[in-house]
Amino acid sequence: MLDFMDYIQLAFAERTQWNRDNSYSSLTATTQSLLDFTTPERVRVHLSSLSTPNFATSYTLGTVGLIEGSVSYLYSNISFDNLPSKSALIPLRNLAPGYRQVQAPIAPSVDSWNWDSILDGIKSGSNGYGQGPDGQKATLLHATLHLPPPTTLNALFLRRISPTMQLSLAVSSTRGPPLSTSAPQATLLTQLSHDTGKYSNEYLFSTDNSLFGWRGLWNFGPDPRFHNDIQRLSLLSAGAEAYYSPVSSLIGMSTGLRFSTLPAASIPQSSSLIPSPSAPISTFPYTLTLTLTPLTGSLSTSYSLRASPNLSFSSRFGFNVYSWESEMVAGFELWRQSKKPKLAAGNDGADLEWARRKVRVWDPSAFPLAPPEPEIPPPNHEDETQESVLKLRVDQSWNVRLLWEGRVKELLVSAGVGLGPSSFSPSSYANSPGTAGAQGSGGGSPASYWRGVGVSVSYSS
Repeated sequence: MLDFMDYIQLAFAERTQWNRDNSYSSLTATTQSLLDFTTPERVRVHLSSLSTPNFATSYTLGTVGLIEGSVSYLYSNISFDNLPSKSALIPLRNLAPGYRQVQAPIAPSVDSWNWDSILDGIKSGSNGYGQGPDGQKATLLHATLHLPPPTTLNALFLRRISPTMQLSLAVSSTRGPPLSTSAPQATLLTQLSHDTGKYSNEYLFSTDNSLFGWRGLWNFGPDPRFHNDIQRLSLLSAGAEAYYSPVSSLIGMSTGLRFSTLPAASIPQSSSLIPSPSAPISTFPYTLTLTLTPLTGSLSTSYSLRASPNLSFSSRFGFNVYSWESEMVAGFELWRQSKKPKLAAGNDGADLEWARRKVRVWDPSAFPLAPPEPEIPPPNHEDETQESVLKLRVDQSWNVRLLWEGRVKELLVSAGVGLGPSSFSPSSYANSPGTAGAQGSGGGSPASYWRGVGVSVSYSS
């Protein structure tokens, strides 16, 4: 389940109209959401609050061998007035990543900054495409301090430079043991993102070994900057990344393809691309990916399918041409909905009206007739829906993870269990964009198993 601060950052991207899917780092996001989830460690409690429309706080307390926790603060000049912040009101699907539907690329150009988008932005505290009140550029500040010592401080500075560019500065600083006199070890990661809708580029620099990096993604088909009126049923994207460190002579690169169906709801009924009603568009949305890391010889393919609104499947197969090792992972997620009918306001005692009429016949003074009141239709109360999700993944070495996430009263609860070899680690061929195949090799004795059970409880106000 996403942390409260991650939830706020996703809302920031949505308010500033930044397309997270149009990035090479998100090429395999759908498969990772279904297969690479983590189970809670022991017992962990999260307390969060959106104190003001621009300021949020979060506190975490956990027990993993010893008492540990963290304190987080977040500020944004973009207001989150209408954003659900209470744990009882936040949609669970916004906190429990599952099948991620890729959105069609759009052109974040100033030409489409019309009066309607400005009005919508003012209502949500933003003036459209990355500008806050008084024309200020959208900015987000986030810091997390992990305790106890040795403490680690993680900070993030996010700023929307222009409709097509965004700057991100991430700092991680770790202080040594209490008796150590050495200076804290700090690392700065700078990322400049440029998204035109048709393609995107990301330029990275890390002070750790002076690492330089580049990531790019290209979308085939019409250019949304010039053909916004053309709707597509599917999207084919290709991308690559490359890293180089002059200090350690480290080189990394990878490339990948993604084919995904697009939401049918985004296609107007007047479009000539829509088939007849008897042939629905994308009855089963799916996503296919292929990633290749040439230097390590790792090849990975994945297939994710949403069989129904509440059921999704995913599988991934990896192969290394140098070591002849292979990996196969499969998993699914199942959503459950239970409805609790609410009594509409204004109907209290309505079922006893027949009894009052009977009493008036025998004793008119018992219930004197009042002047008729104008009829006011009762408010439209929808049934209260309680959602929960069950996730399961298993690989060829019988490493099993089971996770349940749901709502108990006003608390968000995650409970999970893991079974598998004690020394299991992700295989090198299970590469994903953003790592350039820099993972370790798999291993572990099949006769040695570990058992892990954990519960995470979250509450926000």
